[in-house]
Amino acid sequence: MSLFEKLIPYFLPKNQVIKTNLVPMDEIDEIVCFSNTAIGDTLFNTPVFRSLKKHFPNKKLVVLLNPTNYKLFETNQYIDEVVLYDGKTKHFLSALKELKKIKPKLILILHSNDPQATPLAVLSGAKYIIKIPNDKNPFNKWHTNPPIKGVENKHGIFNRLKQLEFLGIKENDCKMDLPIKKEWQEEVNKFLPKDKKLIGFQIGASTISRMWFNDRWIELGKKLLNLYPNINIVLTGAPNEKYLTDEVQKGINDNRVLNMAGKLSLGGASALISNLDLFITPDTGPLHIAIATKTPTIGFFVVANHLGSNACYDKDIHLYIQKSKTCTPCIAKSCKFAECMEQIEVDEVIKKVEKLI
Repeated sequence: MSLFEKLIPYFLPKNQVIKTNLVPMDEIDEIVCFSNTAIGDTLFNTPVFRSLKKHFPNKKLVVLLNPTNYKLFETNQYIDEVVLYDGKTKHFLSALKELKKIKPKLILILHSNDPQATPLAVLSGAKYIIKIPNDKNPFNKWHTNPPIKGVENKHGIFNRLKQLEFLGIKENDCKMDLPIKKEWQEEVNKFLPKDKKLIGFQIGASTISRMWFNDRWIELGKKLLNLYPNINIVLTGAPNEKYLTDEVQKGINDNRVLNMAGKLSLGGASALISNLDLFITPDTGPLHIAIATKTPTIGFFVVANHLGSNACYDKDIHLYIQKSKTCTPCIAKSCKFAECMEQIEVDEVIKKVEKLI
């Protein structure tokens, strides 16, 4: 336990937050949403932003976003104002200063990590703080809602939508929003051929435990290029993933492979994914970008369950391969060799491709 986590409870007022099953929305002028983690989790929150504006069009929507990915959400028409916070203790006071200027009464902690998130909401002066799930959260006595478990065997978006029930909203629309800016598309246009079908490979992932092996990607690439002469394979990835795509490009050894890792801005990379005819990817941020931009996908799931993060809509174009964990216990983020991902066979992936191409 960090020093911050030990000391911060002593600074939190005990009787500020109001316990209720229904927030009196006529008292609320601004709604603040905390969504300052990864790209995928922020995309999971876009249905909440849309629903809030649909039901409360005259209330200001302020969203706490992560500085590393906030530009991806500048196109979201439902967000009125952005506050930046990376979730780190060293930037806690600067984020608190910005929130205090807003003087929020209501904060929805859609996806933000404690021990920072709840104290930040309390110290900003909010009277109503909603967070689901929070049954195992050490700060849940400062939440307006009682301890509530997360939804089981359903997409993570439904945990976020459940928070709206405390505002009097019943919402089931889980469609994600990610409009592509013209400038992002123009960034991509100079790279892409116009007369080929484009199949994207996302080699990297947020953790090793979610990554397929490069020799499998190489074998898949060779077989697909042989089966479909009129395709290009597009390797996607961040700059720090280029060593992976370089190895795959070299292994496939075909001029129909376009290695785009690290060549585009975050917005440009999203536009690239939106232009693909098919995207094959582990369970990581680019998968959710593809789903949000209506690009057909094949997702790989072992450590995670597809029910929690593969598409909860348009399921006919968002296929998946699910395998069981092979290690007990599964060490997930600490894994250094994803033996379980070896269960996913190349020919199994090709059968999925045949359904979508």
